[in-house]
Amino acid sequence: ISFFQHEIHERMKPWIQKKIAEYLGEEENTLVEYIISNLRKHASATTMLELLSKILDDEAEMFVMKMWRMLIFEIKKVEIGLSPKTKV
Repeated sequence: ISFFQHEIHERMKPWIQKKIAEYLGEEENTLVEYIISNLRKHASATTMLELLSKILDDEAEMFVMKMWRMLIFEIKKVEIGLSPKTKV
């Protein structure tokens, strides 16, 4: 399964933007793009936690855990065919 074909990372972007704005009190598009680029590189949860703990402090662990749940949910949706394929 090609997860790029299903735009999983792009579907997660609004959620990531919302959570980062909640944690930091403002939108931070550079950080959102940084997180998404690391997801595209298949960075592990541990790596993401290390990268984000400097920025999100005590909130990093909860953010990464929730993001991973969402990522798994999106992947499972694709695997069982609940997610529409993108147009080529």
